[in-house]
Amino acid sequence: RHLARAVLGDMSSAPGPDQDTRQSALLSSERKLQDAKNRIQGATRSALETEETGFQVLSELARQREGIERIGSQLHTADDNISGARRLLVQMSRRAMVKKAALWFMVLLLLVTLGVVIYFLVKQHQNN
Repeated sequence: RHLARAVLGDMSSAPGPDQDTRQSALLSSERKLQDAKNRIQGATRSALETEETGFQVLSELARQREGIERIGSQLHTADDNISGARRLLVQMSRRAMVKKAALWFMVLLLLVTLGVVIYFLVKQHQNN
C-alpha cells in the first residue's frame, strides 16, 4: 500500500484517463500481491502446524517403541524362566521315575526273599 500511495501520490499531479487506468492497475496489483502474501502466510502456518503434528507423532511413536522393547525384554525373561522351569520339571520327572523303579525293584526283591524264606521254612518243617 505504501508503494501504491507513493506511486499514486506522484501520479496525482498528472491529470487524465490514463491516471485512472494506472491507479486501477496498481490497486489490482496490490490486491493480488496482498492475496498472495496471505496465501503464503496461510501455507506457512499450515506447514508449521503439520510440522508440530509430525513431531508429536514421532514422539508418540518413540514412546510406543520403548514400551514394545521393554515388553519384548520382559517376554524374553519370562521365556527363559519357563524354559528353566521346564528343564527342572523334566529332571524331577526322571528322578521320580528312577525312584519308582527302585521301589518296585525293592518290592520284588522283598517278595522273592519272602518266598525263599517261606520255602525254606516249609521245607524245614517237612523234614522235621
